[in-house]
Amino acid sequence: MSSTSYFTDSSPMNVQFLNVKDEAFRWHNSIEVVIVLEGSVHVAIADEQRTLSLGAIEIFNINQVHRLWQTDENNVVLQINIDAEFAKDYFPDLSYVWFAHEFSPGAYLGIERVEGIIDAICTLITPIVATREMPFLTLKNTVEPLLDLLIMNFDAKRMFEGNPTKLQRIGRIYDYLFNNRGFINKASLNEIAKHTEEYLSLDYLSSQFKLLIGDTLQNLLHYLRIEHAIKQLLTTDRSLVEISTESGFSSPRYFYQRFHKIFPEGPKVFREQHKKKQELKEHCREIIDPAFVLARHHELFEIPETIGGTLNKWIHIDIFGPHEQNSTSPYLIKVSELVKGDSHAYFKMILQVNNLSPNNVFGLEKTLDTANREDIQVLTWLINQFRENGISPVFLVRTSSNAISEQITTIQGLLQNYTLNYGAEHMKGWRIELQ
Repeated sequence: MSSTSYFTDSSPMNVQFLNVKDEAFRWHNSIEVVIVLEGSVHVAIADEQRTLSLGAIEIFNINQVHRLWQTDENNVVLQINIDAEFAKDYFPDLSYVWFAHEFSPGAYLGIERVEGIIDAICTLITPIVATREMPFLTLKNTVEPLLDLLIMNFDAKRMFEGNPTKLQRIGRIYDYLFNNRGFINKASLNEIAKHTEEYLSLDYLSSQFKLLIGDTLQNLLHYLRIEHAIKQLLTTDRSLVEISTESGFSSPRYFYQRFHKIFPEGPKVFREQHKKKQELKEHCREIIDPAFVLARHHELFEIPETIGGTLNKWIHIDIFGPHEQNSTSPYLIKVSELVKGDSHAYFKMILQVNNLSPNNVFGLEKTLDTANREDIQVLTWLINQFRENGISPVFLVRTSSNAISEQITTIQGLLQNYTLNYGAEHMKGWRIELQ
């Protein structure tokens, strides 16, 4: 069920379908979008914890500490990472963007709007997950409207649109705290007002913070300091005393108290546990073959007609089985679906799955009965449907089977039947592959 990631770390965008298990805390120089397609997952953002249910979307800011882990439900998650440096070329002010989260009152968009945003995101990335190779320019043309969509809907400062004075003020405060690590100092509203030259009433400044982040300045500072401490714990061998000072806590004792309140195991055990999880990264999540997801969520990932059978000219078919008839695998061709009146959508899905995973083998929903002429006729018709879409069959024969001669004879009979119905000239390129 698993496969490799679509792109390398140097790509402007990485897209993966995941089954989340128990991740360590992590952070990247990227904007990360997580959409829950099936089930639910728990999420922690430094000192905040909650559950993302089916249909939820979460945006993680650049280098924001977070982790996902499973609930008691199976889950399928869409994860998109947009490289920060690439994004800044398109949107130079990205350093001043703060993507709000569900716990921020200003971030609530309503169910219908969220569903619309998820549909738009899935539509944008569909050409990427539906093809094996994607030109850089196409990726670029996907990332840019995706960034526009995220910033337009999730940037916490959008509530100040139309008021350039407030936007500049919030920008200076944000820059001081986030980009210049003002949280390391003994920051207070007074200190922030002084450093940002915002000589305003402290009550007014406090109210602006509440509007922007949905929380008090003190809680924001706690969050930033805990986040910095987590990064230090997981990337350095510094002592807990050094980390407490470096993270802006007034004393080691206060650091232990704040950390223990969020993570009862304490900073020492926390460091050991999550470093071990980092080493077992591959076991903390499973990358899911996109063919499985697209087959189950075709309403979200509607693949354009222009992305058809042109990429993969072959389809590998095992007509001898046995195959699990009740399987939900997209690689099991259900002939009963194809002989129905409206078989176009199902056949289109087979072509899409074949493009997504060109090396996978397709089986039939029931083992071929060589004595049944109707079975041969249906298979002949199916093979011709592939031929009409420019796809040639590769028939698999197992050399380890005692029935190898019988399998070869069956394929010969199929070729003869095809010749009688459609003509031998259409069989150029067909192959038999011994396994």
